[in-house]
Amino acid sequence: MLKKDLKKDISVTVFLFRRLFFNRIARLFFLFIFVFAIFPIILFFIIRPKIQANINYGVNFSDKYATDLGLDWKTSYIEILDGLNVKNIRLVVYWNDVEKVNDEFDFSNIKWQLDEAEKKNLNVILATGRKAPRYPECHEPLWWRESADKKLKEIELYEFIKKSIQELKSYNSIKIWQVENEPFFPFGECEKSESRVIQDEVEIVRSLDARPILIQDSGEGGFWFPSYEMADYLGISMYRKIWYDFWKIFFGRFIYFQYPLAHWSYKIKADLFNVPYQNIIVTELQSEPWGPSINSKLSQIEKDKTMSRIDFLETINYAQKAGFKDIYFWGVEWWLWEKNVNNNSYFWDTGKALFN
Repeated sequence: MLKKDLKKDISVTVFLFRRLFFNRIARLFFLFIFVFAIFPIILFFIIRPKIQANINYGVNFSDKYATDLGLDWKTSYIEILDGLNVKNIRLVVYWNDVEKVNDEFDFSNIKWQLDEAEKKNLNVILATGRKAPRYPECHEPLWWRESADKKLKEIELYEFIKKSIQELKSYNSIKIWQVENEPFFPFGECEKSESRVIQDEVEIVRSLDARPILIQDSGEGGFWFPSYEMADYLGISMYRKIWYDFWKIFFGRFIYFQYPLAHWSYKIKADLFNVPYQNIIVTELQSEPWGPSINSKLSQIEKDKTMSRIDFLETINYAQKAGFKDIYFWGVEWWLWEKNVNNNSYFWDTGKALFN
């Protein structure tokens, strides 16, 4: 009888142990499901971006790019400002135009653009430095690029930054100085930028003028914080469809590619890198094609692969849902070319509606 009761007790103990063990496994399993499936959804609703009620739209303008498209850049600049009723614009001081000969400075092109901006009471982000908007990204003078003296090259770069601020700081339309363009992101035909050099450039600007400073990084591939910690604002690019070789990882073969990023991923990235969302400006929202040639030479089929009419609307909607307050279109010179040369005013007219 005693042995029978003992066996029964052992059987009950084993049963209860198994039940407890498997219940614990079940709890862990459901906890795992919660953490990796449900928690991100809750997190999304907590930190998701909110569409801004009144977005400040702006445009980028490059006299170099307008010229490359076959346009008269001065006429194009005025038509863009007046025809679109632009209030916010990002302009560029191109070093290889300003100092073609060492120690001989000519700021006439950018001064002409700023004079017009002053007349129209515009808000200008002015980019200066060795690396600047538009390919090949690094617009250095030939004499500087060919020099083998690294220390001397740094001194000459600092002198260009100093001259740019001293020469242009009298313009009230300049609201933000941009120092370099994606200096820590490996894109373009450029030597790698050292963090120390970028910091020195920022300090030169701060010593000469009190206006805030912006440094741009790649919205899709950059780490953001190294750029933001040196500046007051972070500028980011926002591209959806591109044609690129991704640093030759495909053996030099260029491919069409769409970034698989949801609009809310920018907010999560900003929080992860501790960059205040209100201090981020979308300085380059893709609104033109990206293909194997300059856009004025692409066929309609090639243009539509990265910037069809549907892509244009979807990209604008995507940027709006991302929750940024300041959005600058990239490719407005191409809108003008499409309208005036290709008899296609869709992009111009659609974009214009946002500025009015």
